[in-house]
Amino acid sequence: MKDEYSLLNNVEIDFSQYVIEEANELEKKKMMKKFIKSKNKKVIWNKKKALAAIAALLLIVNLGIHGDKVLAAVANFRYSINTWLGINTTGEKYSTEIGKTLEGKDIKLTLNEFFTDNSRIIINFNINEKKNDLVDNKDKLVPDIYINGKKIERSSNYVGYSIAGYKDFAGYDKVENNELEKENNVILEVEMKELPLSDKEDVKLVFSSLAEEYGVSSSDFTYTFVYDATSYKNDTKVVKVGKNITIDDNELSLDSVTITPDRVLISGTSKGFSAWENNKDANYYYDIVDANGDSVSLKEEIGKGAYFYTHHGNELPVKDANVNTIKIIPYTFNKINTNTTSVSEDGRTKYIIEDKIVTVDLK
Repeated sequence: MKDEYSLLNNVEIDFSQYVIEEANELEKKKMMKKFIKSKNKKVIWNKKKALAAIAALLLIVNLGIHGDKVLAAVANFRYSINTWLGINTTGEKYSTEIGKTLEGKDIKLTLNEFFTDNSRIIINFNINEKKNDLVDNKDKLVPDIYINGKKIERSSNYVGYSIAGYKDFAGYDKVENNELEKENNVILEVEMKELPLSDKEDVKLVFSSLAEEYGVSSSDFTYTFVYDATSYKNDTKVVKVGKNITIDDNELSLDSVTITPDRVLISGTSKGFSAWENNKDANYYYDIVDANGDSVSLKEEIGKGAYFYTHHGNELPVKDANVNTIKIIPYTFNKINTNTTSVSEDGRTKYIIEDKIVTVDLK
């Protein structure tokens, strides 16, 4: 089980909140059956599900260690922004800790941490609402965001979220999500545009939608603080590339690669190439692999703000991408003379264009 323990490295757990309960044989079999069944499913994970998997794993690990005793209230995690970013908490911490509580009629909100880079805002807070209500109404939890006095607009309606202990993994009964606890721990991520960051920023978060719902003034639900972006910026580097893959009138250009503590961003342009195999308009396609030859999971294509996370939350055991180098490997589904082929997810043969492979040294 040693590999599975790596899943727990980035989770802060308050064991003083746990109660030891006896698990009978039927309960143990049910939990193990659900975990194994879900583990064998082919699913696309997101960060929320990956973190929820840790809750399931704790139960399974504990069954093996303590026999008939399991830790109840495994939902009482407190996540950190480093956990969300996939960064080991023993290393550098890139968020600013706030630790301030605001209260209104029937509502209590504690802002724990705040993080931003040039394209996203991540906040970590506690709130006294039911887990299911938080999931259903997560948009109302997003505050208005001001940096250095300027209101920042969102670039999309995307709201990434993680609610500690929310049971949506391995077929668990969700009835416990409706229990009203003293507080629930939530992490939200939203995408922003034109973030005017330097080193230290004056930040104001106004939870106006939440204030309106509870009938309190938005000024009562406003946080102001200074965010220090220095450590994240210092651990970010930009590598100039200036390489192209050209085939007839089709061209994939790589301008630069930015390596941050939690993800890699690729700047460039694309004509006739696509990273998505279901794009029927593309003439050629490409994969990107790390220094170990493992494929990375692009969240967007080159030319459209391409990036991937260096932390693979969708694999067990969890592992990080080795980004000492990356390779861009072009291929086609049309048969050509090549020494290398592979098979796509839908069963088609991929013909690798070997003489056009580009290697980028990021060390």
